[in-house]
Amino acid sequence: MDFLQALKSRHSEYVLSKNIDITEDALTSYLKDILQYTPSAFNSESQRIVLLTQEKHDLLWEQLIEIMKGIVKGEQFENTKNKINAFKAAYGTILFFDDTSVTKKLQEKFPLYSENFAKWSIEQNGMLQSNVWVGLRTKNIGASLQHYNELIDDFVKKTFDIPETWELRAQMPFGHIEELASEKPHIEINKRFLLKK
Repeated sequence: MDFLQALKSRHSEYVLSKNIDITEDALTSYLKDILQYTPSAFNSESQRIVLLTQEKHDLLWEQLIEIMKGIVKGEQFENTKNKINAFKAAYGTILFFDDTSVTKKLQEKFPLYSENFAKWSIEQNGMLQSNVWVGLRTKNIGASLQHYNELIDDFVKKTFDIPETWELRAQMPFGHIEELASEKPHIEINKRFLLKK
């Protein structure tokens, strides 16, 4: 599948399984390439990835269910639990981080751009997330992007031995697509795109 086909077919996929058609070694190499060649401001390369598979992947989502028990009650908890178990049913999870020490050094070195570096770190992490998401789709792998950051920050850092300066930005459960998500409507493109000559 080429880039545009992958971009068009990239959706938030929630019905996923562990049956992907790529080895873990090949997947790891692929993700490293995407990480290495995703652009960043001042070539800062502050983006970070942690790939969770097998027991570590399951552990993340099991812990989130335990956390949600104390937050969501009754019938709503069952719905939440089912949603999280769907993430657990996937092959793995990609954790996206930003190394805040990189941004801080740039802010100190270039004080004129200090406020911009924080914004740029978010933008370049977003570029990485998008590149990974579309990249996975070229391998017939589906994913969704989740943001349970504040709830799992401490657990993730302690359990997976994450450096203190790495700030968790998002989580991406991914796997074989068992049921395709429905197509979403789009705003008429000429309301969003202007050509000026």
